[in-house]
Amino acid sequence: MKKKISSPGSPLGEAVGKLIEEEVSKAVKAVADRYGLYTDMGGPRKGKRKGVRLTMINSSGNEYQLDTVVEDKEGRPLITVESKYLRYKKHNRDKASWTCTAHYSLRKTYPTIRKSIAVLCGNWSKPSKALLTTFGVEVHEVPFSMIVEVLKRYGIEFDWGEKERNKATKAWNVFSKLNTHQQRTLAKELTADVMPSIKKSVEHTITADPAKPKEVAEVEILIKTSHEEYFTATFSQVHHAIKYLLDLQTDKSDVRDVLK
Repeated sequence: MKKKISSPGSPLGEAVGKLIEEEVSKAVKAVADRYGLYTDMGGPRKGKRKGVRLTMINSSGNEYQLDTVVEDKEGRPLITVESKYLRYKKHNRDKASWTCTAHYSLRKTYPTIRKSIAVLCGNWSKPSKALLTTFGVEVHEVPFSMIVEVLKRYGIEFDWGEKERNKATKAWNVFSKLNTHQQRTLAKELTADVMPSIKKSVEHTITADPAKPKEVAEVEILIKTSHEEYFTATFSQVHHAIKYLLDLQTDKSDVRDVLK
């Protein structure tokens, strides 16, 4: 007997997000393979884990799940990649904030990470995307409108309201009838616009010459207050960052005038 789905819109969104995630992971692996690097995409891994979830622990001791991690020749994390799907913008703040905190902490914990990539699928607001970028996460987007357009070619109506259960049920039923080949083709169409830039970014990160002289391009300072608030300040010059820190001397009892 076929199991009844209480909310058909949720599994369809998860399925679409999973297709995009898998297609991106395969593309990242293909680039890494050309340079002899290992790409961890989850699943059992001898000497590493027995389970299937690919996770890393950040500096706060929190375990964070990722889709893909490219490792350097010594087996250290080099590039982290994850796909995030959102149908409704009301969840933007929580998802974006958690992703920012996790990636920022992971990069502090693992200094070998040169790049954090997030593929945002669905409805992501400009402030959320800007927040991710501020925290050093490279953003690639598969807009909701693109997903709607592509699914429509397969007879799947994806643009429904929260209470339009009948439309969601019909869409899920049509999607469920797609065979493996059709789903793979669908995944390629969904990622067609972002795939070139993702591949280029991964390759550029892998081939960057570590011996090439490096200049300070930007200094970022993250401040946590006694109110559990976080403030990020960015500077193009080192001496500007130093001056900013001098204005936050420990003998200053109230820093509200500085943290504007």
